[in-house]
Amino acid sequence: MPLERRGWDPLWLAKALADPARPVFLLGSVPPREGTSSADAYTICEKFVARSRCQATDGFIVYDIQDEASRTSEARPFPFRRTMDPSEFAALFPPASGKSVVVYKAVSEPSEAAFDKWLDTATVGGHGHRTLNLVGPASASDSAKQIPLAAAATRVGARGESLAFGCVTIAERHVAKGREHLNILRKQALGAQWFISQAVYDAEATVRLVRDYASECERTGVRPAKIILTFAPCGRPKTMQFIRWLGIQVPEAVESRVLKAAVTSRECAVNESIVTCCEALTTILEAVGRCGVPLGISVESVSGFREEIDGCFELFRRLQQILLDSHVGPWGVRWYRIPLGSLARVNSEEELAKAQARITDEAATKTSVAAAPPDQQAGDGVHAPPLAGAATDALSLGGALQPAPLLLGVAIGIGLSGLSVFAARRLR
Repeated sequence: MPLERRGWDPLWLAKALADPARPVFLLGSVPPREGTSSADAYTICEKFVARSRCQATDGFIVYDIQDEASRTSEARPFPFRRTMDPSEFAALFPPASGKSVVVYKAVSEPSEAAFDKWLDTATVGGHGHRTLNLVGPASASDSAKQIPLAAAATRVGARGESLAFGCVTIAERHVAKGREHLNILRKQALGAQWFISQAVYDAEATVRLVRDYASECERTGVRPAKIILTFAPCGRPKTMQFIRWLGIQVPEAVESRVLKAAVTSRECAVNESIVTCCEALTTILEAVGRCGVPLGISVESVSGFREEIDGCFELFRRLQQILLDSHVGPWGVRWYRIPLGSLARVNSEEELAKAQARITDEAATKTSVAAAPPDQQAGDGVHAPPLAGAATDALSLGGALQPAPLLLGVAIGIGLSGLSVFAARRLR
């Protein structure tokens, strides 16, 4: 059955990203190499989605990988390999996961007509994407070869309410020039509704940026846009070198901790980087958590190494718990199961709302698995992963499933015996 027939709101993720009242949690992926067959690309997508099903994600990010050779004179630690167009690979995620994708787009077209052609292929009428993240030139030399970010934003805006977009923000630029908060406001004026950061290792740079942005928003009367803080695990010296090559600032003490752990094993280094990322988020939240700038979390792997990709899922789980503990208060997780056959008979938003109400009522009286932070544990010895903050567009049903009061969201994963629904709610 087409996704639209089930009441799917294709702009659900864009709305969640723009909503200041809720955190958002995303997992990032990169397209496979250029020339990968459609069948192989779908297999890659399915494997990633399968691993993500035990994480309460609101959706995914698919990055647009560029060479960026003009940005620095330093040699690239990993060779650049062209990939599939991100919109083509991202189109595989909704059918496989039931969740929407933020499609990164490095604006590299030489003309507005060429950019419009890409939009035709990537969005409505093509691959069907509605949620984009526009990225400007990597350097001043690239600016002369491609249309300005402002022109691309105008072209997206010309498509009306069928598309929404965000942009990137880089705290390191704020440390160097002190104007990144003004760049955010400038991009907001162009129509950007949210911002996704470069990977964070230096908490103080992010704190400074968010504080200055909050102050400027208060001074000018602009509502702050949500900033999605990105984190990435690291388990090898070469990955650390690549992180620095990307322009990510890593404090010497943090680098030393990770590389010292790498002497023991790559897994130890990944675990140490996870700890440092969690410490960074805690520092950020303590400093700016109540300044009025809504925050979210994304996790990516900057390499293709197994242990670093594995670390993404543990990092995501821990960061999500930290943010929810900070912003939501006591919270727990309820696991429900919905027979696949029952969903196959549901065709309207009204029926889906009734089905969700039945699920919630029945789950309150039947066996469920609950998990909460240690001080909220019921003492039954059963621990479920902290899956709170999930999206209601699971199985692409976000526009139809109406959460119960205090319900943060729902993530659905398809298993062999049916559909698992993970609902996170605040505890009274």
